Amino acid sequence: MKTQSTSKKERTSNFAFIFCTSLGLGYTLVNHFILDKPRTETLIVMICLFVISIASWQRKKNMK
Repeated sequence: MKTQSTSKKERTSNFAFIFCTSLGLGYTLVNHFILDKPRTETLIVMICLFVISIASWQRKKNMK
């Protein structure tokens, strides 16, 4: 069984990872579309990280 503190740590780390990836995704989208400095590699990586973080959060949420 997981303890309450482990659950809080997981929730906090999940939130932090989703927040960081959304910041990175926003930054790369602004660079790509608004500033016309396309860095396709970074954009693809940030999209993948964002999708993975959301999928992980949903999986953990649904396992409970």
